[in-house]
Amino acid sequence: MNRAIFALVSLGIALATSAQDAPVVPDPVREIEPAELVLKLGEPRLYVFDCNEADMFQEAHVPGALLTIYDQVSTSILPDDKGADLVFYCYSPQCPAGATAARTAVSLGYTHVYCMTAGITGWMDAQLRTEP
Repeated sequence: MNRAIFALVSLGIALATSAQDAPVVPDPVREIEPAELVLKLGEPRLYVFDCNEADMFQEAHVPGALLTIYDQVSTSILPDDKGADLVFYCYSPQCPAGATAARTAVSLGYTHVYCMTAGITGWMDAQLRTEP
């Protein structure tokens, strides 16, 4: 009985140690808040992609954003510079379109990919300027 307990305790320690030694793999898509994004607007290597429907885009979007269909992201619509800052967003935190588009960009080899999960509603809640 004592050997069984000792074996279980040893196994638990070994598993805990190997879990601690395992490298942490960060999510390749980084979160960006509206307040952070507004400070980056106008930077030459920044590209902002709105993944909302066309009518919502016409109503309000982040200044300079390009309307993008979230499941049709490809290198033909993205910049040649795979190190450029790419920001994707959609309507609100409940909308997965921006994150889906961002993950596609990462899979295409882009290295500085962000998702503004707050969406256009979070942008407007922060009382930031939009374009019609």
